[in-house]
Amino acid sequence: MPLRFNSCPYCNQRIVFKIEMEDIDSSMYPAPVYIIHADDSCGKLSTFYVDSRLQVSYKELEKKSGAIKTIETQK
Repeated sequence: MPLRFNSCPYCNQRIVFKIEMEDIDSSMYPAPVYIIHADDSCGKLSTFYVDSRLQVSYKELEKKSGAIKTIETQK
């Protein structure tokens, strides 16, 4: 399971999450996935978009439709 590192679009803290191909809709790239920043000081949900190599191409603050999986960050 690949670990991905990025930053939370709300609080800009570094986040780490695990993602697999089964977590995304592979018929659509960049594919949206919901990421919950599992931190007591934040706890917000945002939409991250990943490419076919499971790398984040961009992120949005809002919850956008189309994601098939919600993933919590590692603590």
